[in-house]
Amino acid sequence: MKRIVGICLLGMMVVSMSASKPMRQWITAMPDSVLPLLTQNDRLDFVDFLDSGMEAVVTNRLDGKSVMRVLTNDYTHVSYTKSMDVEMKLLPLTDTTDVLCMVTTVVSAGVGDSHITFFDENWQVVPTDDYYIPPVMDDFLVDELPDSVVHVLDKMDVYFKTYHLDPEKDELVCRLTTTDYLNTEDRKAVLPWVLSASRTYVWRNGKLESKVAEQLTKE
Repeated sequence: MKRIVGICLLGMMVVSMSASKPMRQWITAMPDSVLPLLTQNDRLDFVDFLDSGMEAVVTNRLDGKSVMRVLTNDYTHVSYTKSMDVEMKLLPLTDTTDVLCMVTTVVSAGVGDSHITFFDENWQVVPTDDYYIPPVMDDFLVDELPDSVVHVLDKMDVYFKTYHLDPEKDELVCRLTTTDYLNTEDRKAVLPWVLSASRTYVWRNGKLESKVAEQLTKE
């Protein structure tokens, strides 16, 4: 009997050693500097509230409301302030090691813009280029544009884009939002020359790779 118990305990230890950390452990171990409006107690409350089937709302350091909308084993979505959302996704490097991808999106005057950051398991920032090469604005446009829309492109002097992490799949969607701040007439003029308003990236071999590039390779 003791031998059986010992084997069971050993099996449990092997499983725990081989599994990567779930998102809730990342959240509780997160340094305050990552989301400075939230204390560790706020983050613990998020988890406790969701575990209890309650709305996960806390009062942040600016006396505003922060809400954790979703928490799964590898994903979370936090409405950080009224104008900023934060998504985090664990992307596997090995069977036991993940890298955390964090997307922060700010909406101002109806136009969204996102920033992407990667962290190792010690919450140290790692170079984005190690895992992802962001698109530039020209990637969303056709190669040769008619003279009739060149004047509109001159108004697109700031590159805005939003990112969205898929809660279910290891994918990232990048959407061009520069066109959102154009007036209706200019937007109608340039949209026919946009190849695609969004680009999808799939996590493969430790990198987020463009589905477009994948299709071109197959062809």
